[in-house]
Order: sequence, then C-alpha cells, then structure tokens
Amino acid sequence: MSNDKNIFNLNNGFTNLWTSVLTPLNADFLIDINKYIVHVKTLLSNDSEGVCIVEQYGEGPSFSLQERKDLLDELIKAGIPSSSILVCTAAASIEDMSELTKHAVAHKVFGCLMGAPFYYAKSSNQGLINSYAHVINAVSEKKWFIYLHNNPFVISGSLPHAVITELLRLFPNYISGILDASENLTTSSELVRSFFANCMVYTQHEKDIMKVIELKSAGAVSVVANLLPKQVNKAITKRSSAHATLTNDLLDFVVDHHPKIPACKAILSLLHHNPQWLTVRPPLVQLGKDALADISKNLKKFAFDREMKLP
Repeated sequence: MSNDKNIFNLNNGFTNLWTSVLTPLNADFLIDINKYIVHVKTLLSNDSEGVCIVEQYGEGPSFSLQERKDLLDELIKAGIPSSSILVCTAAASIEDMSELTKHAVAHKVFGCLMGAPFYYAKSSNQGLINSYAHVINAVSEKKWFIYLHNNPFVISGSLPHAVITELLRLFPNYISGILDASENLTTSSELVRSFFANCMVYTQHEKDIMKVIELKSAGAVSVVANLLPKQVNKAITKRSSAHATLTNDLLDFVVDHHPKIPACKAILSLLHHNPQWLTVRPPLVQLGKDALADISKNLKKFAFDREMKLP
C-alpha cells in the first residue's frame, strides 16, 4: 500500500462526503425539477461536498436518456456548480452510455460514475473492457475523469480485479477512483489494497465508512446523507465514531427493515412533512401505511440534525 502522501498525488479523486441524491417525483412519476434543485442546494449548504446524480439510489436506471440529460441541464441552469456534480452515466447500451458521458463532460462536471453496461448476465472480462473502451474513446475531450462503479446490485455490475487492472493500464489519465457499492467490507478492503497506488477507493456503504477511511480512503458516497448530511460528513472528516454510530443505528433500526430507496424517501417525507417524497419510480413500490407507521415510530429514537436548514 502507498503511503499517505500519495493521497495528494491521485488523479482528481474527491474528498469528504458526496451525497447520492434521492429524486423527488410527481404523481405521474416524472422528476419534480424544482424540488430536486432545492434539495441539491440544501445538501450542498449542509456539508455535502458534492452530489452524485441519477445513480441507483436516485433511481437513475429507471429514467430515460433524455430525462437524465435534462436533469443535469436544469441543475447547471439553476447555478449548481458543475464541479460539485458527479453524474452516473451507466446504461444498458454503450451508445447510451457514450451519449450520457459526452453530455456530462460537455458540462465540465466533476466526474462520471461509470458502471459496466448492464443487461447480459456473466459478461466476460474482455466484453466489459471493450465496453468501457468504446465509451471512453467516444469522448473527444481529453481532460475528464471516471469513477468506476463496482455495483453487484445490477446485472454484470461487479467489476473483476482483472478488468480494473486493465482499464487502469489503458486509461491511467482518466480513472480517478473506484466506488464500491457491494456493502461488503472485505470487497472494499481488497479494492483499496489492490488499487490505492493508482486511484482512490470509496465505499457506498455507510456502515463501513470509518473502516474504509482507516484504510486510506478520503471520502464516501452516501444515500443516508440525504437525511443526515452533517452527521455523515463528520463521520468522514472528523472520524467521529459517535456520528458514525448514529448513521449505523438509523440503518439498523429504521432503514434496513424496508427496501432502502422507498425507506429513505419515506424518512424524507416525514422530515419535510411532504408526502410527495414517498413516490418512487416503478418498478419500485412505495411503502404502505404499516411500513410508514413503523418508520415513524422508530424515528422517534433518533435526534436528527436540527441544524440542517430544510426548505
């Protein structure tokens, strides 16, 4: 493993907390752009260093190519700094991935979160490498940055070490980091040990943030930060075990009793006193009355961040 000073030599790797933004929807399942913009601004003003948009927790794979491009356009138009935006450009088609990536790069976003093209089960290593290479070579801009997404929750989403090694060899100037969504500390640790010398490795599992930070990571991407941005940020930047414990308890006693995305949106609906946040994009299903009552009851055990300035 490389020593500490190499953290500062890595290629554009992000630091601190980045929030995977939950997406507010209208009754017709279309994105409520105005509410989304307000939510992003709220997160950025409450200790989220940046935001990751249209990622799995933002229900990104459920939105069309045009919807995803329009959302980024509207964020930029609303004055959200492009340097604070990490855009997920994963798609089933390499041409869709290329179009999303070129669109994001044209906006000079901080980086593109690129999961493997999903659809076929058990894609070969060479097939995954060819897919990434096609997308990267389709972008004419020479200075932009990629975060590889190791995401076993989608088909062909797990990235074998051999694939990552070859991509780093072929495209060393583009790959800034690896985001691990496996929710498996062993997997995250192995990624850090194998690739830290070349790029930063981050976890997307809040329960592992402190442990992965101890392994020389510099930040994390979190969906729970939609609810507790200041606490998750302190767990990362201050290495605060108290704030990490609060986040873990929220997961253990509230969120993990239910499907994660509908549960987190349900908590937001309670915090904002706005039932609109309950809506999820099919094929997800919003929580029913019994589940909402369970979440409401269990939330009373937690002291939420009263410093967060909700709109």
